[in-house]
Amino acid sequence: MQPTPPIRAILFDIDGTLIDTVDLIVQSLGYTFKKHTGIDLNRSELRRLIGLPIAIQMHYLDDKITQPVDYEAMEKDDIGFYETHKQLERVIPEAVEAVRITFSKGIKTGLVTSKNKAELENTMPRLQIDPYVGIVVSAEDSARPKPAPDPVLTAVSHLQVSPEETLFIGDTIFDLTCGRSAGSRVAAVAWGAHLPEDLRAMQPDYFFETPADLLEWIQNLPEADHYGSKEENSFQPANRAGHP
Repeated sequence: MQPTPPIRAILFDIDGTLIDTVDLIVQSLGYTFKKHTGIDLNRSELRRLIGLPIAIQMHYLDDKITQPVDYEAMEKDDIGFYETHKQLERVIPEAVEAVRITFSKGIKTGLVTSKNKAELENTMPRLQIDPYVGIVVSAEDSARPKPAPDPVLTAVSHLQVSPEETLFIGDTIFDLTCGRSAGSRVAAVAWGAHLPEDLRAMQPDYFFETPADLLEWIQNLPEADHYGSKEENSFQPANRAGHP
């Protein structure tokens, strides 16, 4: 049996992992679907959509509606509702600190999200982790978004590590499916969008009950060989996948 390679890169999901956005996303999706289709969806059904790109979410009711739908307007209204109520968003300090510590240990660090670029432009300033992130992969930065493996494969290619040396941490079954199908190790967090029992059924390599558990685990990781200066690995717009 081949020994398990050391972790040289950690990728983090954003919504539900670094930021508590579940209630806000549920409200914004509910508002948008009601306005544009006239259909009310219950909280549990809306919650299951979290982790998919907005462009896919907007088509969720296609088989239930007959009237024409302006999907571009739906996306605009959904993002607008979210930003109008952004005070409901709560950055999770222990998870954000875990990103910073990952970088400080010389482990390559990235974000893999289902947010599109417009959503990221709003969110990244609130996280304040730009200098610690070597790559941000949005829903528009790979041929296929989560749950396909493409976003993780895009990230590891940019970071110049193998999937086997990479851990992807997220809060949805879409994150776990994406990472595992890419060949990386996967970790689930219990404080996000999808139910802990559904995440455990996916048999992730690691499971973190609380943000404090995640932070403690990251703190106890061994130092990695430094892979470049902070300037080389700091977050810049050009470091987003899909940009030159």
